[in-house]
Amino acid sequence: MHLLNPVPVVLLFCLGMLSGCVSTPAHSQSEDIVVEPIGGDSSTKPAMKYQQLGVELMRYADRYAARMVLEADRIGQQTETAEMRRTVALWKLASETAAYEIAVGPNYVENLLDMLVLASLNRIQVENYWMPEVIGKDLGHGLLKASFMLEKEVWDMADGILTPDQQEDLQSVIYSWYEQNKDQHYFWAIRLAGFTDQRAIDLQRVGQKGGLLGQISQTREAADEIRHFGERLLFYIQRAPELTRLQTELGMLDAANMDEVVQVLDNTERLTRSTERYADVMEQLPAEREAAIIQMFAQFSREREATIIQMFERLGRERNEAITQLVTQEREVLKELLSSQELKDAIDHISSQGGEIVNTTFIRGALLILLWLIAYVAAKLAYDAFRGRAESRQQP
Repeated sequence: MHLLNPVPVVLLFCLGMLSGCVSTPAHSQSEDIVVEPIGGDSSTKPAMKYQQLGVELMRYADRYAARMVLEADRIGQQTETAEMRRTVALWKLASETAAYEIAVGPNYVENLLDMLVLASLNRIQVENYWMPEVIGKDLGHGLLKASFMLEKEVWDMADGILTPDQQEDLQSVIYSWYEQNKDQHYFWAIRLAGFTDQRAIDLQRVGQKGGLLGQISQTREAADEIRHFGERLLFYIQRAPELTRLQTELGMLDAANMDEVVQVLDNTERLTRSTERYADVMEQLPAEREAAIIQMFAQFSREREATIIQMFERLGRERNEAITQLVTQEREVLKELLSSQELKDAIDHISSQGGEIVNTTFIRGALLILLWLIAYVAAKLAYDAFRGRAESRQQP
């Protein structure tokens, strides 16, 4: 689907307004230009000025977009499926984009023809496809009613521009295209210029020089054209934020419909529903059942504590038994060691060697004592002899 890009539109608007400010003439003649009904029959309705036709088309584009968005929002409020929400977002974005794109076209008569095609295909597709097969009769009734109303409004607007024969030819061309393209349900980008029927080609000349506009003065100043162009751009720029918002909404819904995101959201939703159901069940339980559940959990807690205590007691007994068994084994090993022949032989060998050591030590000690006595006696005798000599010398 073709969408207008706001960035180049803004640049063109600024350029057009700048050129208009530079070269706007003092006297404008375009306000007096009149679009006469083809065939010269002006008895039913007064002639419509060319500029008035552009204003009426912009007003109609606003009504068309607002009514389509309103009906789509009503459908979205009554549905819960992600696919239907995406359909609603697509319908709003496509309807607003198509209406505003047509309304800001450079030729108001061609814009009228394209708006007639849009409104007619909108009603035909809603009646034959969108309401019965996608939205449903209950949800789509208001959308179909609005489509009939909008179609009648734009055809009433065309009464002062197109002759009855031209209107009949255009309706025939639209229905012929629909019969040949019944599977083309995304109709918002269809324009009269895309029809190849000879009657459609003749109708396209209505919006060209020598057709309906043949009676428009060829001396309109370029400044007036630029001013009209600026007005159309301003009309679109004022509505561009809403189109951007709808594009963002549709993009978010497309991202939410990805398989991975849908799986995550589905799992989260199931978990939420399970939690809510458990809370509802708990709230609906009578006091007796609630007391029974509390008692059951208390009993479970006591059994768990008893199991833990029993487990630790068992571990303690097993540990004590293991220690006792180890001590017993050590005693048996010690007894076997004490009663072994090797230990006896070692003790006997040590005892015999100890006796020899004691005897040797005793003998050596006795000899030392004897030697000490001998030395003492010798020393005593020597001392007495020395003393006696000393005393004899001192006597006169």
